[in-house]
Amino acid sequence: MQTQSVAVSHGAPEAIHVGSWAAVLCGPGGTEERLGSCAEEKEIPAGLRRRLGTLGRMGVACGLGVAPQGDADIVFCSRHGDISLAHQLLTALVEGEPMSPAGFSMSVHNAVPGVLDLARKARIGHTAIAAGAQTLSAGLVEAWLRLAARPHLDVVLVYAETPLPEFYDQFTDGDLGGTAFALRLSAHKGEGVCFSLGSDRGETPSDVQPLDAPHAEFLARTIIEMLRGPASRAELQWRSQGFLWSLGSAADATS
Repeated sequence: MQTQSVAVSHGAPEAIHVGSWAAVLCGPGGTEERLGSCAEEKEIPAGLRRRLGTLGRMGVACGLGVAPQGDADIVFCSRHGDISLAHQLLTALVEGEPMSPAGFSMSVHNAVPGVLDLARKARIGHTAIAAGAQTLSAGLVEAWLRLAARPHLDVVLVYAETPLPEFYDQFTDGDLGGTAFALRLSAHKGEGVCFSLGSDRGETPSDVQPLDAPHAEFLARTIIEMLRGPASRAELQWRSQGFLWSLGSAADATS
């Protein structure tokens, strides 16, 4: 598949700032580590929580943690979505069993941001993205463009991924056990860390060696480790689809 590079718009912000963040990291034996401003599952309304699988609960908990009110746009990105539920539904069809209407409604790719909007009582709207191994980078591009179009409105980027079912083992290429995180992003200058974006011309403006098109879940965990680390942690850079991304100190970005 050929991908055409897109020029960075002159109307886009020079940097987008991270206001708050939340993450859930899955480990061996079904363990979970909740980080940042992640909400507890009990904070998800019970009627909605019962409809969610693992991926949905992780994504909604992260999104609610950084945007409990309906005052921010949502960009949801996941390479496979709730693939375990989709596999269950497809298996039922093959075996001649009736498909669960509730299961089908929760298997669509925008189910997670839809539930998140219901939990927040939000009517702003949302976008759901899947872009293969570059899903997270594509989600950041969408968030950037939304901030360029409506700089007065924050954007919450939610990423969630769980391991593929055993049936799809041949397609596994970077599974790290399950990761979800959310970033509240703003076009307004602030403290902390921010993302910078430019065209990739093969040169880097710093001594940092950029990652080359990192896999979405690996990139997510790398960003999370940077956010949870000391404020002086080194800058992160990576290349993706003609763009050069940087994540580092907001003070350095404006200096």
